[in-house]
Amino acid sequence: MANLTPEQKEQVSAWVAEGLGLSDIQKRLKDELNANLTFMDVRFLVSDLALQLNSPSKEEQEDQLPPDAPLDALDDQQDGGVTVEKDSVIQPGYAASGTVKFSDGKTAKWFIDPMGQLGLEPPEPGYQPPEEDVEEFQVQLRSLLQGPGY
Repeated sequence: MANLTPEQKEQVSAWVAEGLGLSDIQKRLKDELNANLTFMDVRFLVSDLALQLNSPSKEEQEDQLPPDAPLDALDDQQDGGVTVEKDSVIQPGYAASGTVKFSDGKTAKWFIDPMGQLGLEPPEPGYQPPEEDVEEFQVQLRSLLQGPGY
């Protein structure tokens, strides 16, 4: 992850306070501050700065559903959740590896390199998981790696 100056970190804090999501922050970092960070790097940055992203209310989420979708689709969408699994045989060259299934049904491969850096292989080029899923992925991965065998 790129080292940001205190002024740049303040700018990120201001963007979070404005209600920007991770994708928008990532774009602004690149466009305005010439800092090219991955989506996961931006997520970790926001976490490291102890910033809280604004999540849309249930009413706002309902407005984003297709008009013919039943209202319980929102619950299905939220409860579809994130599933993190570790490989029974760790991929060569990694300290840990596994898969993550995001709430949109897409599955990606995750790994931790020997230096402890987390990586994510998207299921398709340009794919970015839903913002809420990234946090849930981190929580589940941390819990998984604190279990036996790690």
